[in-house]
Amino acid sequence: MAFLPHARRWSVLAVLVACLLLPPRSGALPIATDYAEPEWQICLDRTRQDGENAELADTGNNLGIPDRDQNARKEYEETLKTYRELARKDPETYLPYLAVTLNELGILDSDQNRREDARKEFEEALKIYRELAQKNPETYLPQVAITLNNLGILDGAQNRVNEARKEHEEALKTYRKLAYKDSETYPPYVAMTLDNLALLDSSQNRMKGARKEYEDALKIYHELADKNPEMYLPYVAKTLNNLGMLDRNQSQIAEAVRTYRELAQRDP
Repeated sequence: MAFLPHARRWSVLAVLVACLLLPPRSGALPIATDYAEPEWQICLDRTRQDGENAELADTGNNLGIPDRDQNARKEYEETLKTYRELARKDPETYLPYLAVTLNELGILDSDQNRREDARKEFEEALKIYRELAQKNPETYLPQVAITLNNLGILDGAQNRVNEARKEHEEALKTYRKLAYKDSETYPPYVAMTLDNLALLDSSQNRMKGARKEYEDALKIYHELADKNPEMYLPYVAKTLNNLGMLDRNQSQIAEAVRTYRELAQRDP
């Protein structure tokens, strides 16, 4: 599993599903950023209109994204300090920005193996999102689920298995609830979370649970690939490969290889 670079801001789905495909890197964690790009752009536009301090926070956050060096932490921390001050004066407007920045700093800390710091940041972001979701579930329940996913991955990497399972299971329950209302947007998130649970179960030799989760994820990816093969065939192949490795099923592995060959012909 690998942590995605901060070289540019990814959409939520691209971050969440791409992290499952990247090759392993020691100590790295696949943590997701939490706003889709169009939503984030709206946030930036609103911030620019809200005064000098808000503009400073906006600039600091953007600087933190591409800078993977020592300056990134300083920039995120300055942004966080500014949003805390703004949120004290106007919580309704600025608590979402504070949560975004906490999640971004948690990503950076996870990437740099500062995992206890990352946990505090993710937990604070989750607390904020839960409060926001009570008033506006349609907007903030997805952010609750994404932050739960981040915590679950972090806890899984530190062998806090019970905590990781609870977090992934709550994220899955939330995404299924969202997918029931919006069957176009959220099925990929359901599949991604099923993959996370399957990885956790297979690491604990809970093969029956892992198999069911991979099968459920595979069914969703097949349905998505029927409509959009270019986007979702890679995830069909990945899940087939994981399921084949779990069961030592040569036919599933062979099908995964055939799918990857087809994809490689399209995009070598």
